[in-house]
Amino acid sequence: MTFTYLDQPELFVGVSDENSRCDLCHRQKPCFDAAGFFGEDELAFICPECLSNGRLYERDSYTCQGDVAELKRQLHEANPALNKADIDDLADHKTLELEKTTPHLVTWQDWEWPCADGDYARFIGYGSKPLYKQLANDSDAQSLFEQSLYYTLKEECEPGELWEDVPKKAIPDYAASSNYSTLFYVFKSLHSDQIITLWDSD
Repeated sequence: MTFTYLDQPELFVGVSDENSRCDLCHRQKPCFDAAGFFGEDELAFICPECLSNGRLYERDSYTCQGDVAELKRQLHEANPALNKADIDDLADHKTLELEKTTPHLVTWQDWEWPCADGDYARFIGYGSKPLYKQLANDSDAQSLFEQSLYYTLKEECEPGELWEDVPKKAIPDYAASSNYSTLFYVFKSLHSDQIITLWDSD
């Protein structure tokens, strides 16, 4: 399964162990749980093929919410020659792709999907000290973590203290993430090596 904004959904989202009836193609197959989607149209299940093929464009249903204001700011900064209407169109296109074709990432709290380099970033896993060490290429993992905190969080926490809450063991999948009351969500830019971290707790 390949999705632009979420890596390895079979690990971090998971499909049903038994075949379920997709609400869009009506076929019995392994599906994503769609009960947590946003919007007016209530769905129970959606198969990976219908989601990746954009079938949610037909419905008032979406899987997440993008940080549209920050995306527009980044797009304007990167493309100063574009007028507001062009920036809005570009942001709308990227936001629809994110919200209509990305598997639903289960989180403790609702938050806006982060941006980097004029696009939405890709979720790559749950934050842990081993993961940050890997991403830092064995250099200063704590510094990478502190620098990666998304702008919406930087005034709400003390990065050094927050580092103490980062799990010491890797969190390999969604099932393992349920063992933690505080989770760190790690994203990577589609266009650079920039890492972004969001966190929440139950």
